[in-house]
Amino acid sequence: MTEAQVIQWLRERDRFLILTHARPDGDTLGSASALCLSLKKIGKTAWILPNPELTPYFAEYLELPFAPEGYEPDHVVAVDLAAETMFPVTERPELLERVELCIDHHPSNSRYAEHLCLDEHAAAAAEILYRICAQLTELDEPIARALYVGIATDCGCFAYANTSAESHRIAAELLKLTSVKGLNKHFFQTRSFQELKLEAMLLQSEVFYEDGKICIGSISMADKEGIGATEDDCESLAGYASAIQGVLCSATLRERRPGQWKLSIRCDADYINGSDVCALLGGGGHAAAAGATIRESLTEAQVRERVRECIYTVLNGKEGR
Repeated sequence: MTEAQVIQWLRERDRFLILTHARPDGDTLGSASALCLSLKKIGKTAWILPNPELTPYFAEYLELPFAPEGYEPDHVVAVDLAAETMFPVTERPELLERVELCIDHHPSNSRYAEHLCLDEHAAAAAEILYRICAQLTELDEPIARALYVGIATDCGCFAYANTSAESHRIAAELLKLTSVKGLNKHFFQTRSFQELKLEAMLLQSEVFYEDGKICIGSISMADKEGIGATEDDCESLAGYASAIQGVLCSATLRERRPGQWKLSIRCDADYINGSDVCALLGGGGHAAAAGATIRESLTEAQVRERVRECIYTVLNGKEGR
């Protein structure tokens, strides 16, 4: 579906439910917020499916109209949700089969929805939603704020390699409608004491391979509990090790509950495709930033080894060894 077709499709329908992905980040939440608020502005009934993993880190900065209990949509839309494995649905599994439209920017999108609006070159799904929402209605401060959060967080405050001229152009338009001083301080300049402790613990856990080009680190539940850290304190861990000089591929493992580890890959896409690594574990994403969830009864050391094997599978395949 083209963006023009999406706009027509939305205008011709009503009673929407918008889905965000598991472990929601700024892009999926900002995209959902902007779309939901835009639809409401043009007189549509639209709600966002409550996400059980939402944290105050994002929630306090976004307007998120969550669906009231018992709401039955006529149409289900997913934003920034690349695969069925990323659905947050637990109590309403029937929604998995009802997604009519997915708006996404992940090259690894599994094409699960009836209709797909995909722009692989967009730095964030919120860039696509900016163009859609601006055609649906006049943007206002809450919508602009939501879109900015989506783009800025996926671009690392416009420092990541996925940042494009289009990212800056859209941000410039959004700055006319909303102040981002507080947003930038919150998302990019503020660290809790527990977060800083976790970063130090992650650094101590790092194991390096290939003369320092690859590193794998992990944070266990015991690590978090020992310093009183919450999921909010883990938001910046995914990209922390990639800042180490000489590292071209960093893998960060975070134990979320017994038997479940969250993997985040950050890498130089010219060295290795992170999405290919995560695909071997049922995940996906972008070449330079990808993730997966490992749900197996493995020890911390075994999970690390599993990830190392996947990295070398992709690396050796690329090099033809």
